[in-house]
Amino acid sequence: MELSLYDSGVFANYKSMSQRVRLLTERWFGSEMYCPNCLNQHLHSEKNNTKVVDFSCANCSHEFQLKGQKTRISGSIVDGAYRPMIERIEANTAPDFFFMQYLPEEWVVKNLFLVPRFFMNTTIIEKRPALSINARRSGWVGCNILFSKLPEEGRIAVIKDGDVIERADVQRKYRALAFLDSKRYNQRGWFADVLYFVRKLDSTVFDLKDMYRFEDELRKLHPENMHAREKIRQQLQILRDRGILRFDGRGRYSLLK
Repeated sequence: MELSLYDSGVFANYKSMSQRVRLLTERWFGSEMYCPNCLNQHLHSEKNNTKVVDFSCANCSHEFQLKGQKTRISGSIVDGAYRPMIERIEANTAPDFFFMQYLPEEWVVKNLFLVPRFFMNTTIIEKRPALSINARRSGWVGCNILFSKLPEEGRIAVIKDGDVIERADVQRKYRALAFLDSKRYNQRGWFADVLYFVRKLDSTVFDLKDMYRFEDELRKLHPENMHAREKIRQQLQILRDRGILRFDGRGRYSLLK
């Protein structure tokens, strides 16, 4: 995989830096990136202004959105319109997301992270304030993707600090939790959020009471469900069944490698 973004033609024909960045990152993605699900090398570029989607795989029909930035990938990432994103998530049709960090001095890709579509849920989408009446798109409402609220299983490295990860490893990590693809968005949300808090404990061994410390936060994330403790126990059982946790008895769990 070639990491250089530079294209002299883009710099000669376009003066706007935002246009240059968009063209360089999208051209790179179309020529160098592959489908993480089936490893197809040929990704199709969608028409400009296609809501939520930038590329698709003709082999398995997976769709992708690419977000590029020069700063480190962390915290929240500015995305497009809020309502179309929420509608795609609730309809279980959200694309896989790729987040790229590039170095503008060298014009190379430093980091590229994949967020599988089944980790996209409404609790990591933050609604931004509507644009003011003086703005060109007055009233338009955008969103942020809360990248830092994803568990590490939902942030798969494709390129990390300039090192390219083996394709088979990316595909293996992608498919490891692909069973979530068939679940409704709120079920996926509970799974991802409980796994995030398991990781937040920063311990390989914990008790059920340790997870109950996050009960109030989970209630806020999922106000439609009044049985947070029951949902916590349910998701821990699923994590156990998927080989992420081991149940050691008496409410005690171990996080497996």
